Amino acid sequence: MKFKTLLIINSVFAFFAGIACILMPVQLLASYGICLIPMGVVIYQFWGTALIGLGMLTWFSRNITESDLQKAIALSLFITNSINCILAIRGQYAGANALGWSNVVLYLLLTSGFGYFMFMKRPAA
Repeated sequence: MKFKTLLIINSVFAFFAGIACILMPVQLLASYGICLIPMGVVIYQFWGTALIGLGMLTWFSRNITESDLQKAIALSLFITNSINCILAIRGQYAGANALGWSNVVLYLLLTSGFGYFMFMKRPAA
């Protein structure tokens, strides 16, 4: 897989998840068995905005060819997705429903992808 392809995949997931967080936070979280108070909905929508920003950042970065910049992006996304994966696993062992395993799988795949480009292969456009 090319680094550009991984950035596009990350971008698509982040963008659509962000839109869902903003437009239907209550319904989305209800599918995980979570009920939010009104301020929690707003904070979840802030999370959606951050996801959209991440999606746009990875989309606009997909054509970058400078090796140092690609490596910085790969490291940042490797760390971010690693932490998200750990949090998702903790959530599952804390009693989240079965749908939460999809988050574990998604973050594990993204962590693996960016880890590959960070530690195994020099990123290339």
